[in-house]
Amino acid sequence: MKNKKTIILVSCISAILVVSVAVMAFIGNKGAGDSVSAAREYLEASMRYDTKGMANTASDKVRQQLYNTGEIPTVRELIKALNKSYDGVPSGYEGRKISFTVVDEYVSGDTGYVKLNVYVDGVKMYTRECATVRIGGRWYYDGEPEVK
Repeated sequence: MKNKKTIILVSCISAILVVSVAVMAFIGNKGAGDSVSAAREYLEASMRYDTKGMANTASDKVRQQLYNTGEIPTVRELIKALNKSYDGVPSGYEGRKISFTVVDEYVSGDTGYVKLNVYVDGVKMYTRECATVRIGGRWYYDGEPEVK
């Protein structure tokens, strides 16, 4: 009887570990933990032509816009297309320090609005307004906010 309980316990623990690994693999590095991070990470990735960073923090809407075919690409497909677009084009921000300050943030449910000042090497370059969206508990850059 004790041996049977041990086998069941080990089986349950193994199943939990397998499910945990699968969930972590599915989530991976996609999205961000909060609305501000999603906006910051996407903006910095786009400034540096970091195609993986852009694809991992872009919402489906933004991925579709970047892919420019009317389809929503997978992250891998978008990275490949962006790499082709940026091939041989320098970003202009290599070796430069990019930082952000939050001017404003508003989150309601699964949507957010973030206004950031963007600094390069300590000099303010511009202010950027970003829409964000939460999908599956992770936040993604969703483009510029709609003007009403």
